[in-house]
Amino acid sequence: MKINWQAPTAALVLMSGMALSTEKAIAADGKNVFGIDTASVTYGPYARIQFGGIAQSFGDAYWLPPGYPDDPKIEFNLGDQNAGFAELAVGYDWMNGFRADLSLSLADRSDLAGPCASASNNSPCSDHADITGGSVRTTAIMGNLFYAPLERRGSSARFQPFIVGGLGIASNSVGDWTRVNVGKDKGPRTFFGDKTSDLAWSLGFGMSYQLTKPGQHPVILEASYRYYDFGTAKGSSTPTGAGGVPVEPLTFNNTGQVVSVGLRIPLQKY
Repeated sequence: MKINWQAPTAALVLMSGMALSTEKAIAADGKNVFGIDTASVTYGPYARIQFGGIAQSFGDAYWLPPGYPDDPKIEFNLGDQNAGFAELAVGYDWMNGFRADLSLSLADRSDLAGPCASASNNSPCSDHADITGGSVRTTAIMGNLFYAPLERRGSSARFQPFIVGGLGIASNSVGDWTRVNVGKDKGPRTFFGDKTSDLAWSLGFGMSYQLTKPGQHPVILEASYRYYDFGTAKGSSTPTGAGGVPVEPLTFNNTGQVVSVGLRIPLQKY
């Protein structure tokens, strides 16, 4: 899965405009644009589970080698990777267009590898090391706020578009990482991994659709796109064998775009 949207916030603006246009087509009796009867009331607590894929980007990757500042700062192009993604949440729906939940998100292992992109002293990359091995896994705890514009205007239809934002903490676990200086014919050097935490945030949009008939206990299908910024991830400076200790280890920004589908189930019915 490769998703190359440049501005997720622009997508949110587009989705909001579409939602406001769509609400004009909703009849006063609560039927939605597909002519489906109004949904069961979902006021109160709920549980949500999502599964999908994440297209990860590892930007601003660099390290400061043991000889820094005589040896320059090296930047790397770690490229993009795809991985599985899962999210479990519990929350509360006020049935006025707003709901909120607390989620646990898991991004599966992605490999880290990429060549030298530049050196701070403008020396050629052939003089410097490439990253040839490593991995990252991410866990995030996030508070999420959802806004459904049609529901806010009074619609209780089974189909509801929404926008969502989240804020929380991410734990980025980087595995042992390896660099090789092929240009100077030096063999690989491997350093231990590390786990670091950083501020995380997310923006996205999606749609929900009640699968059960009106009057039955609701089971709601949800599909969404979300952009996640999991903050900074880094490995350890400790080598697994002999050799110098870098001033700063492999460090990079961990972001991703997630497409997922799942279920939301209200825990009580009024």
